Amino acid sequence: MNKINIVCVYKDQTNDSTPWQKYSEDDVDRLYRGVSRNINIDFDFHCISNRETKYNTIPLVTDSDGFWNKIELFRKDLFNGPRLYFDLDVVICDDITPMIESCTDSKLYMVEEPYRAIHNSSVMLWNQDYSDLYDNYVTNQADIVREHDDVTRQGVLGDQAYIGENIEHNIIDKKYIDWEHHKVDCDYVDPTVLIFTGRKKPHLNQHLDVVKNNWI
Repeated sequence: MNKINIVCVYKDQTNDSTPWQKYSEDDVDRLYRGVSRNINIDFDFHCISNRETKYNTIPLVTDSDGFWNKIELFRKDLFNGPRLYFDLDVVICDDITPMIESCTDSKLYMVEEPYRAIHNSSVMLWNQDYSDLYDNYVTNQADIVREHDDVTRQGVLGDQAYIGENIEHNIIDKKYIDWEHHKVDCDYVDPTVLIFTGRKKPHLNQHLDVVKNNWI
């Protein structure tokens, strides 16, 4: 692989009921620096956002809330070549090149949570056209959100339910992914990629050495 697109989504919005989910451009900067320190492949860094950033900014075009903005990753012809997506509360701790090179299929890769084996969209890699997923979302947005945000559903909810249930996908090798999970305690040593879930956000866990040393 000669080059890869690294992508994040940053929506500047206020949700007073979930203040731990408030992000800023500082989070985009931290992700960019984390990737830059820990990759041996040329990359272009893109931020899909409702505000201009110092990176290659791709404007958000749907009126979506929270994690549903990630569906815009699948808009047609946004990128040339493979793309690797990270949530803004992911901490890059070590070289991600082996993880990228281990994903040899062009179809979508997601990550699997330690809790109930939920397929999670915090990290995704793919090199195929999945614009049908986006087009269907735009056409049926209210119904899709209502169905996949229904807390009576068993298992996975939200954007990752919609993505995982509509795209045949692989799972990134678990040796590259560790967790600060809000449902289960997880042990890790020298993680490559550390994913924070629920209220376990990096800015609320700055006492952890792994955050002090890598979320910078």
